[in-house]
Amino acid sequence: MVASTSTIRLLAGRARSLSAWQPLALRDFRLLFVGQAVSLLGDQFYLVALPWLVLQLTGSGLALGTILLAATVPRMIFLLVGGAASDWLSPHRLMVASNGLRSIVCAVLTVLVLFKTVSLWHLFVLAAAFGTLDAFFSPAMKAFIPALLHEEKLLAGNALLQGTNMLTKFIGPSLAGLLVAVAGTGFAFGLDTVSFVFVTACLMVMKTKKPGSTGGELASTGSPSGGKLLSSIRDGLRYTLHEPAIRSFIIIIAVIEFAFAGPFTVGLASLANSRFSGGSKAFGIMLSTLGGGFLLGTVIAGAFKRSRLGFATFVGAFALGAGLVLLGFAPNLVWACVLLAIMAAIGGCLQVLNTYWFQTRTDPQMLGRVMSVVMLCGFGLTPLSYVIAGALIKVSLTLMFVVNGVFLLTAAAFCVSSQRQIDSPRPAID
Repeated sequence: MVASTSTIRLLAGRARSLSAWQPLALRDFRLLFVGQAVSLLGDQFYLVALPWLVLQLTGSGLALGTILLAATVPRMIFLLVGGAASDWLSPHRLMVASNGLRSIVCAVLTVLVLFKTVSLWHLFVLAAAFGTLDAFFSPAMKAFIPALLHEEKLLAGNALLQGTNMLTKFIGPSLAGLLVAVAGTGFAFGLDTVSFVFVTACLMVMKTKKPGSTGGELASTGSPSGGKLLSSIRDGLRYTLHEPAIRSFIIIIAVIEFAFAGPFTVGLASLANSRFSGGSKAFGIMLSTLGGGFLLGTVIAGAFKRSRLGFATFVGAFALGAGLVLLGFAPNLVWACVLLAIMAAIGGCLQVLNTYWFQTRTDPQMLGRVMSVVMLCGFGLTPLSYVIAGALIKVSLTLMFVVNGVFLLTAAAFCVSSQRQIDSPRPAID
């Protein structure tokens, strides 16, 4: 019994010392992790309840698409502003303000729904407000993580946060659908409101308020922008475009996002509808496979070696391109799911590694602006990818996957010469 107890204690001690979990030993990161987990789960209730509410009010797919567009367009427009504000005001302040305002917006929506006074124009305004506030929160979040963790724990911390994001997307929609069916959309919006209040409280009780290595706010560092937001955005764009390694890495990430947005959103539904038996059931299985693969990829990334991340990205890009080509010829659902699981695991791993690379390679005073450019490149090309995928599917479903796969392979081969720049040591920051 004594030996058994000693063994258990030894194993428990080793489990606590695993690098993947070490960031949770830090109080402020633990607050961020728990707060984000609750908030991301709340987001799933919102994302399920909103389309359902629109369809209940109008019965129109066009109205639903327009509402979703009302959230997407402001997010794209204000991302660069959000990145500059993150560097200007400090990421922590921006995260607190953004979450606090989102809780108010969601509370207003909850009251309107519960009192049955909600109209379509309310949803347009509130969706646009959500998209705008998200544009400020997202780059601030990416820029704030390095303030909480030392570089040796940063990769594991990103993996934990990204893994939680994938897990909530995996289990959240089912829970949200059940809640909406039982209690209605108003209750779902109410829970999302509570989740925003909770994460705002977690942020406010943190001891770390600003990145210690940056001096925090641009206004107090004598920035060349003179504290002017538009000038700050120009400074960020200039820095991003004139740093060869950063520029090259953003290009390959944008290419990967473009090559996969259309095939995964439009192509998988077409595969399930026209090639595989089962229809919507087959589509659901493929989406669940993607979710599980992404989650596995974040776990793998947490234990990844920090050297040669550029090499890993290009190897992953080639593998993803080949996977897309093969997916176009998948004869049945089983083979499609095998390919999707592999590609999703690679994609989930690359998302964590790429975030870590930017956080450790970018001048800390520019990090919010650089992360906003990275996000904008991904979001901005998505609608074009949808249109091209839809047009190619009209010719041939297989052709659509092959064209996107070959495009990714060609682009990766064209950019591979920049791999050494990406993997070169970080330049000294004056």
